Amino acid sequence: MAERIRLLLDWKPDAKHALFAEGLGRGAYRAAGIDLELVEPAAKSIEGLELLARGEVELSINYPHNLLLSGAQCPGLLSAGALVQRNPEGLLSLADKPVRVPAHLAGRRVGIGPSPVSQAQFEVFCQANRLDRAGLDIVTVGFDGEEYLLDGRIDALDAVAYAIARTERKGRAVCFVPYALHGIPDSPFLVFAARAQWADQRRELLREFFRVTAEGFTRVSAWGSREWASYAAGIPGRDGGEEQAVWKATRPLIAGSGRLFVQDLSALAGLQKILLARGLLGAAVDLPALFPDRFLPLGIAAGGG
Repeated sequence: MAERIRLLLDWKPDAKHALFAEGLGRGAYRAAGIDLELVEPAAKSIEGLELLARGEVELSINYPHNLLLSGAQCPGLLSAGALVQRNPEGLLSLADKPVRVPAHLAGRRVGIGPSPVSQAQFEVFCQANRLDRAGLDIVTVGFDGEEYLLDGRIDALDAVAYAIARTERKGRAVCFVPYALHGIPDSPFLVFAARAQWADQRRELLREFFRVTAEGFTRVSAWGSREWASYAAGIPGRDGGEEQAVWKATRPLIAGSGRLFVQDLSALAGLQKILLARGLLGAAVDLPALFPDRFLPLGIAAGGG
C-alpha cells in the first residue's frame, strides 16, 4: 500500500514543479510506494515550516535560511536534500537602463524585499563590491517589485534568475547581475524540509522519492513546446512558452554540479556566516546535522539536456 507524502510547495505551481507532475502523471510515485500529494503553498515560507512541525505535511519546499533561523520555533526539522542547488538571486534591471556590474548601482534606486535576510544579503553584496549603501535609494518592495521595475519606479530589483524569462515575455530586454559572482555564497536556494524523526523512520521511502523525482528531471528536460503547453494548461495564469523558458533558466540551478539534490555545506557555511554577522542567528548551527546527505540515493545524476 502506498504511503502518503504531502509535499508543500514553495510557490504556486511553476516550471520547477513539473518534476513532480511528470512523476504523478505516469504513476511513478505510486509504483514506488508513494502517494504523493502536492499542497498549495502557505502565505509565508516560514509558515510552511510551522505546518511541517505540526505534522500537517511530510515535506516542505523551503529556504535554507528559514531552517537555520527557526530552530527554536520549529525544533526537530532538517533538510533531506536540495531542490535548487545554486543561488539564483541577483539584481534585475531593464536593458534601456542597465545595471551590468555592481558599480552601475551608484546613485540608483534599488528594490529589495522586506525580509531581514534579503536586506542582510544586499548589505554584504554592497560591502563585497565597495558600494556606498548610503548612496543608494533603497525601496522596500513585495510581490509588486516587477511592476515597480517595469514602470520605472526603481532601476534594479532584487530577484531570481528565472524571473528573467517572465520579464522578457512582457517584451522587455533585461540585464542580470548574479550575487553568487559578486561576493554572496552560491548556496542551495530551496530544500526539502522534513521532520527528522519522520525522515529517519522512512529513509528508504525518501530515497525512492528522490529517485523518482530525478527521473522526472530527466524526462522534463526532454519536453518540447507541446508538453509544456499541456502542463501549463492545468495551472491558472501560467503559459506553456513562458514556463518552458523559465525551465531553461532553472534547470542548471537544479542540476548543480551534476548530482541532483546535493547540499553544499561549505556554501551553507557562508550563508550561516552572513546570518551570524548580521545578528539574525544567535549561534552557529551544526550544518551536517541540519543538512545531511543520508537520504539521497547514490549516483543520482542530472540527466537530460
